[in-house]
Amino acid sequence: MKFPHILAAGLASLALLGAPAQAEPRKVTIAVHFDDLDLRDPAQVRALHKRVEAAAKEACAYPDALSFNPVPYDRACKASLVESAEEVIARKRTARLASAS
Repeated sequence: MKFPHILAAGLASLALLGAPAQAEPRKVTIAVHFDDLDLRDPAQVRALHKRVEAAAKEACAYPDALSFNPVPYDRACKASLVESAEEVIARKRTARLASAS
C-alpha cells in the first residue's frame, strides 16, 4: 500500500491583531503533496519549496474579515508556515538521502 506524501505545516496566530488577550488563536495549516518529486534532486526540492510558498501565501492571504491590519498578519503567517515546512522538508530530505545510500 502506497501512502501519499504530504508535507504539513501549521501556525497558531491571532486572527485579530490587537485583539483582547482572551481571543482564541487561529490555526492555519497547509498540506503540500510531493509524491511526484524526488527529494534527492535539488531542482525538485526547489520545486517543493515553491509549492510551499504558494500554499502559505494562499492560506495566509485572507485573515479574519475583522482584522484591522492584514499585511503584517499575512507576512508573519506566511513566514511561520514556510519556516515550519522547511524543517519538515529538511527531515524528509535527510531520510530520503540516507535511504538511497
